[in-house]
Amino acid sequence: MNKFCVAAGMALCLVGGVVFGEGAAIAPKCLYSTTETIAGTKLEAEKVVTVEKGVVTVAGSNAEYPCFDLKPAGGVWDLSPWGHVETQVKNTSEMPIAVNMRVDQTDPFQSNTEIAYLKPGESRTLKVIFGYQYGFKPGPKLNPAKIKLVKLFVGGKSDKTRTFTFTDVFANGPSGEKPPVNPNYVVTVPENGVMVPMKNGSEKNLSTFNDAKAVFTKEGTVAVTLADREWGAVRVKPAQGSWNLGAWLKVTARVKNTSKKPIAPRMKIDGGAAIETDETSIAPGQTAVLEKTFFAPQSWCAKEGQGTLPGCEYKFESHRVKGVVFSAKGQRQTFEILEVKAEEVLAERADWVGKKPPVAGNWKLVWHDEFRGKTLNTNDWGIYTANYWDKRTHFAKENVFLRDGRAVLKYEKKTGHQNDDPGAKTTDYACGYLDTYGKKTWTYGYFEARMKLPTAPGLWPAFWTMPDRGADKGPQWVRADTWNGGMEFDVMEHLTAWGPHRFNIACHWDGYGKDHKSVGTSGAYVPADKDGFMVIGFLWQPGKYVVYGNGVEIGRLESSRICSVPSYIILYMVSGGWANVPLEDEKLPAEFEIDWVRVWQEQ
Repeated sequence: MNKFCVAAGMALCLVGGVVFGEGAAIAPKCLYSTTETIAGTKLEAEKVVTVEKGVVTVAGSNAEYPCFDLKPAGGVWDLSPWGHVETQVKNTSEMPIAVNMRVDQTDPFQSNTEIAYLKPGESRTLKVIFGYQYGFKPGPKLNPAKIKLVKLFVGGKSDKTRTFTFTDVFANGPSGEKPPVNPNYVVTVPENGVMVPMKNGSEKNLSTFNDAKAVFTKEGTVAVTLADREWGAVRVKPAQGSWNLGAWLKVTARVKNTSKKPIAPRMKIDGGAAIETDETSIAPGQTAVLEKTFFAPQSWCAKEGQGTLPGCEYKFESHRVKGVVFSAKGQRQTFEILEVKAEEVLAERADWVGKKPPVAGNWKLVWHDEFRGKTLNTNDWGIYTANYWDKRTHFAKENVFLRDGRAVLKYEKKTGHQNDDPGAKTTDYACGYLDTYGKKTWTYGYFEARMKLPTAPGLWPAFWTMPDRGADKGPQWVRADTWNGGMEFDVMEHLTAWGPHRFNIACHWDGYGKDHKSVGTSGAYVPADKDGFMVIGFLWQPGKYVVYGNGVEIGRLESSRICSVPSYIILYMVSGGWANVPLEDEKLPAEFEIDWVRVWQEQ
């Protein structure tokens, strides 16, 4: 029996995880002890990991995340009386390491993870608060009554032995615990995109550089005075955290020269990586507009053996704008920032979009679906597959349908069986799914789709392809293998946290294990038309993969390793992704709409 006493003004004795005494409360529950056996807990470690009395040794290997698991013998811990799981970890290696603790929920699978980055000899409390992760940011909402394991692991491959220690692992804290608000994670969506004029603006919304001075006027505009130093500047910012400008595609500002001589200000938008306008000359007493769109200055490009080429990487994030900076080179000058506003940009499409490929040749439209009928063409489309992604969404026939000449994938909170199979696992969220696996494949060509992305938080829609070597090659995992000439093309992979104009382009090959290779960009910004639709296409030729947004090239990979295996089209939507925000049930249902899909091949 686990017994110990705590002095807190009076002696409180803990027996079996319960505190007895005046003002009694739920005490920490020991899930695993490094010094004594805790009934009902078992430890399972990978081959390269040994654990002995709290000392963990990870042998050098190609393992990406060498780990060990702490599991309840009964299959599930009910930790609903507590708010988090914690342990103390110490790096006893001669190199820096990252120790991760992940808490997993069963039925449906979800997890929260926290990481402790430790220098040699450094120790830290590693705590996972249910429903939060990666610095106590909001994460998947775990059900503490269904915790199936606690996983500890080090991140990254290494050929050297790494060691760390950990103390007893406890469930602790109050039920429904929330972390303290980290001001860096506060996100504000400016009303109608307006950042200036600012109602009730204060010194928290302004910071200055090079001895410049800035104050809010009674109208909420910003009056700036430059000092004797060149390039004085002022940052207009939210009082805490960042602005989310993901719903828009540009920032415009009106600036008035209140000096007696010309000035030439410039505007910089700080979204992790900064984007900046050129200097704009303004005569005394005059007003000028400074404008900057979020589009990458050039198409993303990569080549075999070189990865993303210099100058092609674009890391601006419109949903995490820390502020808008105005600077000018002149000395002893003044200007007034009259307005700063995020605005939409509507798509302008080339005439050929939807009609033909973007390159010359003897091309023929070999397959298309305009979704104009009353029912889906199941000769070309499949609606079921295994969910390899978020584990909590099931694909259901009722959630893929045609409406007004479009295919709709509907995501909603609805309990049901995967692929409508009564014998399959039940999950709490449903969505539609489309692919041409086993029905239609193509080798090379130009592929294009007109789509409208959802805006509800936490969703992960995509337009992509996978190899299909044919039924005679065996099960799907063999047919769709990305080895031996196969490749995954992510044409449009979107996380709704980014806003409806930004998505990821990528290629993946050589499996998904230790030999996995990939290249791509998450900085593709594409405008939609007045109805919210964008046209995304990709040109697939030997040694070449080129992606287009509304007819404009936005990404290119040139490599002899480009896929040479017949491939099929996938249109799907699940939840999650690598950099998303949690689902919000109250903002569901949500829809991913596809107006048409077309494929051309060169004859």
